[in-house]
Amino acid sequence: MDTGTLFYPTDAEPPFAGLAICAGFLNTGAEILDWGEFFASHGIVTVVTTTTGADIPAIRAIKLAASVEEMKSLNSESGNPLSGAMSGRYGTSGYSMGGGGTTIASSEDQTLASSVGLAAWAPVGRGITTPTLLMCGSTDTIAPCSMSDGAYAEIPESTPKMRVVLPLVGHLTWLSGPTAPNVGGALALAFMKTYLEGDERWKSVLLTVDGDVDTNITN
Repeated sequence: MDTGTLFYPTDAEPPFAGLAICAGFLNTGAEILDWGEFFASHGIVTVVTTTTGADIPAIRAIKLAASVEEMKSLNSESGNPLSGAMSGRYGTSGYSMGGGGTTIASSEDQTLASSVGLAAWAPVGRGITTPTLLMCGSTDTIAPCSMSDGAYAEIPESTPKMRVVLPLVGHLTWLSGPTAPNVGGALALAFMKTYLEGDERWKSVLLTVDGDVDTNITN
């Protein structure tokens, strides 16, 4: 793909939701390929968006949007694995500056179904209508939880939102991959299943998270 590396389910039946995800400062995408494989293994078509290391969050938001548009284009074209396979539900996610990018992307495109920020650097919240999960690490000094706290407070109460502090997690811990201990991969998946796919059976996972959590999500 022109916009990044595509991962798609090979043992599930369409239609599929689509997710664009990107990494952070000094990263180009290769550092989080395991997140793409992870989501695809759970039935979500995922593009790990290619960036330059110096892309600021606003540029990452533009590139996330381009990945979403490319998935839509592939769905309407013949002769590729996504032809006619997409459900029409799309979301974004990102790590660090990519986490800031996913909030900008959802603030600019209200058709997005979900947004997950991982240690989001300089996220925004004002005017966001896309269900949003912000996860931060208690020992992160690069994208401290105060950044996620501020964005969370700005997201309107009418928007499903959740902010989770993961204990003893630093900024680089997220690069260990979605199945690493304490990184919150299972929570990110549950949020995507609930809001990106629209499968509310997964909401019970969101409602039983322990620890330092803020949310307006209810039964």
